[in-house]
Amino acid sequence: MTWQALFVNTGNTCHLMKCTTELEYLNICPVPKQLLIIVSEDESQPPFKHYLLGLSACKHGRQLGQVSEEAKIPESDILDFSVSLNPLGSPFRFKESGLDIEALLEKATCKLEQYPDNRYIELRTAASRFAGNGVEPDNIVPGNGSCELLRLILESVVDEGDIVIVPMPCPAEYYRTCEALGAVPHKIKLNEMLQLPKRTLERAKVIFFSNPNNPSGDLVSRDRIREFALRCAEQDTLLVVDESFIELSDPSQSVADLAAKRDYLFVTRSIVNAFSLPGIRFSYGITSLPLAARLNAARLSWNIGSVTEEIATAVLSMEGGMNSNYLVNSRTFIREERQYIIERLSSLYGFNPLKSNANFVLVDMKEHFMDSEYFTKCFASRGIFFRECSDFFEGQKHFIRISVRSKDDFEKLISRLDDVYAEFSREEAREKLVETLEQGPERVAATRGTCGYYPCHFLGQDCTFCFCPFYACSDERTGGEWIDSAIGGKVWSCEHCTLLHQPKVAEKILDVLMEDGDTDENIRKAWIEVVLPLL
Repeated sequence: MTWQALFVNTGNTCHLMKCTTELEYLNICPVPKQLLIIVSEDESQPPFKHYLLGLSACKHGRQLGQVSEEAKIPESDILDFSVSLNPLGSPFRFKESGLDIEALLEKATCKLEQYPDNRYIELRTAASRFAGNGVEPDNIVPGNGSCELLRLILESVVDEGDIVIVPMPCPAEYYRTCEALGAVPHKIKLNEMLQLPKRTLERAKVIFFSNPNNPSGDLVSRDRIREFALRCAEQDTLLVVDESFIELSDPSQSVADLAAKRDYLFVTRSIVNAFSLPGIRFSYGITSLPLAARLNAARLSWNIGSVTEEIATAVLSMEGGMNSNYLVNSRTFIREERQYIIERLSSLYGFNPLKSNANFVLVDMKEHFMDSEYFTKCFASRGIFFRECSDFFEGQKHFIRISVRSKDDFEKLISRLDDVYAEFSREEAREKLVETLEQGPERVAATRGTCGYYPCHFLGQDCTFCFCPFYACSDERTGGEWIDSAIGGKVWSCEHCTLLHQPKVAEKILDVLMEDGDTDENIRKAWIEVVLPLL
């Protein structure tokens, strides 16, 4: 590996030096603070900082356009349970908001040919009033989305190698922002965050904490956050509280007013989720006057465009602010529909919806017979999209996040369950069949010693076809029948069919299926030649 060092001396003269070892580099360049260090294995590669070389582009689950293309369904026909937005839609659809989108766009258009006033006085004033008593415009740091604010904070506070504590689970952007700036993210379980010992706090430069948490929906009380913030400040550790969903949860638990008075507390807010405006990238930070002044000096000079500025100022200035009719109605709707979702899912096998105080519900599918990735894919092909959460849980594929929508929309999701289960059964049957055919005559059928469910039908049964290759045959002469499903429809049950587990029958079917030719054709042939005569 070649180390390239760009040395800048006090005369502002640059010298590019190359060395093959770190020791050689240190001998040549003894004053690291005067260097931009670049590491690469190939001198023709771009001159990136070494901690960026392994960074990959961020992916936030599957995108709606991708699902639309794969399922061949127009985006407008897809029920999207994946986004964590206000289910009532933007306030521009809410008659009582008094907002006129056309007038705002016309006003913004008049400013397209001039640079914005990067002080953003009106916007910061609207944000301070919305945040509540004790917050002044000079406490506000405007940002082009939460990601920009997080990056601004870390750019201004951490050095390479500094420790940043992040909750587990949390959005992947927390980790990525740390890694992109050379900081070291330390993951701590969410339920352990507020009990971190003094030694851990003093080692960390920054701590990220989301309230309510995404994706769990857990909400921590204002008093507990305040107590934790005091402990962090004692160790000169900056606590960043992400309140992106607080407006749709319980605004009384916000610590925004406390952040306005404390140097080691920074609160982030966003209009994206609260007002269902993902196309308007505006978030804002709330912190003490000294810290806000430094961050406003360090942020990009013109980070908010004219259209975003006009729309964000308008929605934050709605009459009633945090308790506008629009947001009060939103919280009521979310609370009622969320409870319905939790109760409905709790009654179905394999779903464990967790308690939530946000506009989404995290569902644990650990006991389900399908993993979250396959489950999500099956629904996406049917025009229903929700958030698969393996990226939140370090690859564990048993969590999905379902956003709150109306009962009617949710019942459309539930109504697709039987179709998804039928597809899963057919695919499982095909996979098991392929495995069986590959084993051939030497196969070892499941027995008392290899299957925890043996015997599921009768002693001495043949388990070659644990998943029936003829599912769903719909022939009640087999002993199978249509039964009422847990969701209200009908589903084909093979519970009382034992034909394929009779050793001689299983052997004859396997002989046909192993013949040369198309597998699907062989399945039809086996049904006609072996099963039908038995019926």
